Amino acid sequence: MALPKKFKLKEPDDLIGGMEIEWFHSTKEKLCHDDVLKGLLDHGLFAEKIPPCFNSVGLAEFASERLGSLLDEADDSKLKAELDKRAHDYLRYEALRDSNIPRHIGVPHPESYVVQALAIAKHWHAIAKHCNQPNPVSSRIYVRHIGGGRIFEMNYKGSERFHLEEDEQKWLSGAQFVVEADVATCFPSIYTHSIPWALHDKPTAKKSSSLNGLAGNLLDKCTQNTRDRQTNGLLIGPHASNIISEIILTKVDADLQKKGHSKFKRHVDDYRCFVASFEDAERFIKDLGLALRAYEMSLNDKKTKIVPLPCPSEANWVLTLNRHPLPKDQELKFTEIRAFLDRALTCAQAIGKSTPLNYAIKVLAKSQSKHHLDDGCESSPRQLSLRAKRMYTQEAMNLALAFQYLVPMLDEYVFTPYWHVGLKDRIADFATVLISLGLKKLYPDVIAHALFLALKYDFVLDFKDEQLIEIVPLDDCIANVLLLEYAKQRRRNKVKSAVDTRAKELKTADQRDKDKQWLLISGMVKEGSSGEWARLLSGIER
Repeated sequence: MALPKKFKLKEPDDLIGGMEIEWFHSTKEKLCHDDVLKGLLDHGLFAEKIPPCFNSVGLAEFASERLGSLLDEADDSKLKAELDKRAHDYLRYEALRDSNIPRHIGVPHPESYVVQALAIAKHWHAIAKHCNQPNPVSSRIYVRHIGGGRIFEMNYKGSERFHLEEDEQKWLSGAQFVVEADVATCFPSIYTHSIPWALHDKPTAKKSSSLNGLAGNLLDKCTQNTRDRQTNGLLIGPHASNIISEIILTKVDADLQKKGHSKFKRHVDDYRCFVASFEDAERFIKDLGLALRAYEMSLNDKKTKIVPLPCPSEANWVLTLNRHPLPKDQELKFTEIRAFLDRALTCAQAIGKSTPLNYAIKVLAKSQSKHHLDDGCESSPRQLSLRAKRMYTQEAMNLALAFQYLVPMLDEYVFTPYWHVGLKDRIADFATVLISLGLKKLYPDVIAHALFLALKYDFVLDFKDEQLIEIVPLDDCIANVLLLEYAKQRRRNKVKSAVDTRAKELKTADQRDKDKQWLLISGMVKEGSSGEWARLLSGIER
């Protein structure tokens, strides 16, 4: 069967001169539906906090070839039946936050995620039009071209940062207070039926349950299916969730603008609004609370506050670290690095979070003589002597053992820029301690990153088979997949047998338990291709 034209992935040159280019270039996202499909499926399945050896490159090609016509079914009942077949539970992963409290991340089953992405791509024109309603744009984080086919990251860079600074500078004129507000447990609290309420309106959505009649109904159904038909909550991690949340929150933004609020910005689920009086601040909080309530959401009272102006533009710890003198364009001594890290540690201890240390490590990773840290421009590592490299990399590992939130960033921001002879052995010691720590404190993500380091740098972990097998009963899918790969490469047959035994047990479990471990059951560890994704999906029993 020939694929519908809209789901054939196009090369950029194929789009030039087409009518399609006229509408999407007028949006803030500047994405066509092919960009969205490839971005979501090839780069948006695995959350950034998961070890970077996992990716879904090739999934978009597979989806277009095998499932591209799935949503063309005109009969609602038949379409619903087809979608119901593709509902799955999801893989759980706990990533430590800056407070060392786990954040529950989800990796959707690829089949349900493919269908959700196809639904988003099918109705991308309507979604983009809807998400561009607020005028001026209030959202700071949204899908757009990032580079390399990626369309989302939890950051804003370059000119976007400058525009935000200019907006806030203008809004300060005449403002007496700034409101800082936060949506309570945003993604987990989103009600999927509110998607059609926001995309159309509640009366229209309540009159029709047709999957073909209303784009929001199809998005609602396909989003439910990524959580095995549950209507409460979006998965944290996959990039499709950010598009779905924007559908709802940009409607909240538009509702606020209709009530006269214009001097505000939203960073995912965090609002910041400049007002002329305390009464205006209270009115903004009330109007925001009412707007959220219309979509079954609420404000986080603990994080909502009214701050008198003038006030520092950054958190105190950011100002403190930015004032710390670091030589530019000359070699850094370890005494200078340690002084900077000590100041960051003092800030971290003061606020009870490791965010300042995270920031400091990123600052130390790149020279800022020409470019701002977040500009997205190419920048080289700072100049460090061999001794400074040895001492700094060890100090970073010591800090990560105390603040495990830092573990995932060390490879990119410490090991890679400041590699030197002898570092591999130190990383091996570090990874060994991480696994012991993860087993003791039940931190499977720490174990997963330690195994990733062992695989990337090809070193042997100082554990007997019996000790490594202790990882298996934690039943963390990501950690067990990495353990299986390590056991294969190191010919640790007892360890491999233990993981294989668990995978075989899961194949006879009920569907939900299998879905929660889909990556282990499929055996997908290497980079994907369309052929491998076909094998993956056909190999997972329904």
